[in-house]
Amino acid sequence: MSANTANTQARRAFSLGTTKVTFDKDITKVLDFFRYNTGTTLDAMLATGVLRNSITWYVCDLEDAGLLQVVSIKKDKHTGRLAKHYSADPAAWSQERRPRVLNIFNEEGKA
Repeated sequence: MSANTANTQARRAFSLGTTKVTFDKDITKVLDFFRYNTGTTLDAMLATGVLRNSITWYVCDLEDAGLLQVVSIKKDKHTGRLAKHYSADPAAWSQERRPRVLNIFNEEGKA
């Protein structure tokens, strides 16, 4: 089996919906970082070596899959600016996250 075929099969083995996974191990590195640490995407980049742009995509997809959640918004220790701090540990989550659904129609036509 050629190296290219093995790489293609490895990519197909890990599929998370429409995630644009460049390297399958990268998204697992990001998930593992947030499973054991609470931090920003910059913290994840510095710890894992994965490009920050890729981490941003992975975080979005992991949030959609329900594996990651924002636990706080506070100043980043590196930049001093407000940033979202994520965690993949359900014990750190404040509440179950539910998507907001806007009801633009009255129920049963009531005014």
